[in-house]
Amino acid sequence: MSAGDVSLPEDARRWIEETTGGQVVHAASHHAGASRSAWNVDLESGRTRRALFLLRDKGQGGGSQRDAAVLRALHSTAIPVPKVVACSGAEANALLLLERVEGRSDFPTVDAEHERAPTARHLMALTADLHALDIEKLEIPHLSVPERPADCAHALLTPARAACKALGDAADPFFAFALGWLEAHVPESVNRYALVHSDMGPGNFLYVGGRVTAIVDWEVAHFGDPMEDLAAISVRDMATPVGSLEERFREYEAAGGGGVDLERVHYYRALVLVRNSLLIGLGLAHPSEDFNVEEMTMYQTLLQRAAALVLCDNLGVARPTADELAGQDSADDGARDTTTASDVGDLATLQATGRLHARRMLRVAEGRRALMGPLADRLPQELGAS
Repeated sequence: MSAGDVSLPEDARRWIEETTGGQVVHAASHHAGASRSAWNVDLESGRTRRALFLLRDKGQGGGSQRDAAVLRALHSTAIPVPKVVACSGAEANALLLLERVEGRSDFPTVDAEHERAPTARHLMALTADLHALDIEKLEIPHLSVPERPADCAHALLTPARAACKALGDAADPFFAFALGWLEAHVPESVNRYALVHSDMGPGNFLYVGGRVTAIVDWEVAHFGDPMEDLAAISVRDMATPVGSLEERFREYEAAGGGGVDLERVHYYRALVLVRNSLLIGLGLAHPSEDFNVEEMTMYQTLLQRAAALVLCDNLGVARPTADELAGQDSADDGARDTTTASDVGDLATLQATGRLHARRMLRVAEGRRALMGPLADRLPQELGAS
């Protein structure tokens, strides 16, 4: 390998070569998120050169093995995914080797703004195609169909509640309030169960020329409520705008995704924001050696603020405005109200308590405005009546 290939661990190089029978001639590290490391790998076998992509779990998460199982099940469908070359059976630091797919993952930025709308439209069409798959025909051993509709939300609430408990007094009282509301309003109906990516949106797909070439990162996919994927897209829209969400949802419906239930999208958006905020908070409380504290604090701030605003939407109250926040007595918003949603006996008090939490969370975010940089003004889109 060349001098620039030192980022690929020796045991990973050896596994690739033993598994494929080829020789690694070049490797370069690639950003892959908090749970896995990644490399672009070039392999030579005789006169053939292959472009591959390697993922490695950080620890015993098992994400790569779950990812591989979903990718194999989707390979023969209309959903564009990378082809699995091999996956190691190791319980810790598992390796997943994929065919490298053409495309960029940063979603159209200023250098390709004309590709934003067509790429987003194609993403919505593929999301509709994904949800239309017959899950009875998908062989994904680690997944099971929910026994009842409420299980879709409970599967997300369980890790959120566990993270809140683990944080103890370090968890802001807002989260106890939000979790109480979420647990009391779990959707009890679903049109159909579908394979849900669970983190759908910009950053988790590749594209070229306004077309999605591959949807990636399936390690948290599950059978559940398809509205969760629309909520995930609306969450990722805050950092990487996909255009009008109402328009995107119409495109999803037109592509055969079925009717969009905005009430359930509202619910799952709040749940995803609360869960992700808590999980990042847990990482910040016990950071690993390669945990980027500054970057994760930025994302936590963005998500916490969004969770507070979206909860206002769900409670049916107006989001606090900048003028209102500027005019509030700091002592009032500094109060750490420990009232939970389950303690509140009437709607008016519930709404007032939720808005108090929201004002305070927005004040916290305003104090970290410089940390959020270009994301400081990115707020969750309002989706209409919940």
